[in-house]
Amino acid sequence: MKKTLSIIIITILSVGIIAPKFVGNQFSTTLYSIADKVNNTPGYTLDIQKINSQWFSTEASLVFSLDTAKLSGVPDTTFAEDYSLVIKINAEHGPFIFNNKSNFALLSWVASIDSQALREHLVWAENKDFYQINGVMNLIGNHSYQDKIEAFSADVTPDKVNMLFSGYQGGGEYNGQELTYKGGATDLTASAEEGDFVMKDFTIDMKITATLEQIFNSSLYDSETKINFSSAKFNNIDENINLTDLYVSASSFLDIEKQQGSMQLSYGVKAANVNEYHVEDIALDIAVNNISEKFVKAYQKFSQTLGDLTPEDMQKKMLGFAENNLLTLLSTEPQINITSLRGTFPEGKINCTMHTSLVDVSTLPTPIEDQKFWLAHALVNGKVTGDKAVIELFAKQLMKQQIQANPQAQDMSVAEIEQMAAQQVPQMLEMLAQQGLLVTTDSHYTTDFALKDSQFKVNEKLIPLPF
Repeated sequence: MKKTLSIIIITILSVGIIAPKFVGNQFSTTLYSIADKVNNTPGYTLDIQKINSQWFSTEASLVFSLDTAKLSGVPDTTFAEDYSLVIKINAEHGPFIFNNKSNFALLSWVASIDSQALREHLVWAENKDFYQINGVMNLIGNHSYQDKIEAFSADVTPDKVNMLFSGYQGGGEYNGQELTYKGGATDLTASAEEGDFVMKDFTIDMKITATLEQIFNSSLYDSETKINFSSAKFNNIDENINLTDLYVSASSFLDIEKQQGSMQLSYGVKAANVNEYHVEDIALDIAVNNISEKFVKAYQKFSQTLGDLTPEDMQKKMLGFAENNLLTLLSTEPQINITSLRGTFPEGKINCTMHTSLVDVSTLPTPIEDQKFWLAHALVNGKVTGDKAVIELFAKQLMKQQIQANPQAQDMSVAEIEQMAAQQVPQMLEMLAQQGLLVTTDSHYTTDFALKDSQFKVNEKLIPLPF
């Protein structure tokens, strides 16, 4: 019994002494691997200035930089700026971790941003890092992590903006196949001579079903992201804007068998008040389907070769890439669809949809920008429907803009422009209805449109194209 116990004790001590060195080596290798992937992406640089890896711990200093000229694709750097920040990392190697979260784990690490330069403009707690993220890799290789932005205040001059931020906290997990993250902030307020702004209850919820390798390579994968603000308010002398439940959601899907991906994006506001005017469910939903993964990977590889190019050279290189790879994208018949553009107004509801795709493309035209060729392969259909009052409201706003743009109307007052638009809108809508471009009922206006085989139709009425 004593012999068995001695063997167990010796084994545990051996693992505790030997394992940290292997963990430290692997951690350093991972940092260099991440740097290589970042540096292969145009516009981004991750420079490892120092790694001091000892038996039980590692210290590292990295500099992350953005080249705005490369990111924008415009070599002229007259107005471009380069941004960089210093990242400091401290890690402890397991399996025995002796920090304020003492436990058994393979690795515990903390990364913080050297943000002392921000103290020129922002005020936050002394001896606190402005941003910090820490993580733990447990004994079976799964990761958990938390990040935090400290609460701060700011008095920005010469704009005379006073700002107060409650701070941000988030966290998530990664198990080698799936990454999750949730975070949030309570409020952000800003006041200036122009007005006051208040944001409440920001949250983000993200789930990515992919390995870190896929994420770093920006390949297609399954993911869901939701961003929400419970409210946002802006007010000044002239107007008060109150938005409730603002959201952005994005999801992506990969069909492994077809090697095709799709994405869905939604932007919306559940309710909004502009002074006394109230609207609800203002939203835009977009779907992009049949994305070729082979094309995405080819473009990623191509983008790493761009480097510093003149606009002329970049245009030539992009044209060459398109000639060699565009058919790969078009062979899957990609779609860009507006599944809903809608809103509910005091005057009524409106909803628009549009589906677009390119079909049956087996060769590329010469020249590649041949409009007749692309029209022959374009497939478009859509519909606009709305209550009469809200369609008339939008038509009136459009008419007012046209009148204001007319040089002959420069001396007209706002009331006169309003009156002229109110008089002309019914006549315009009646004319469109008589031409068959608008279908009218007792309560609604509707328009259907379609493009197929180079023929454009509105409500089945053929509309001549300019080419």
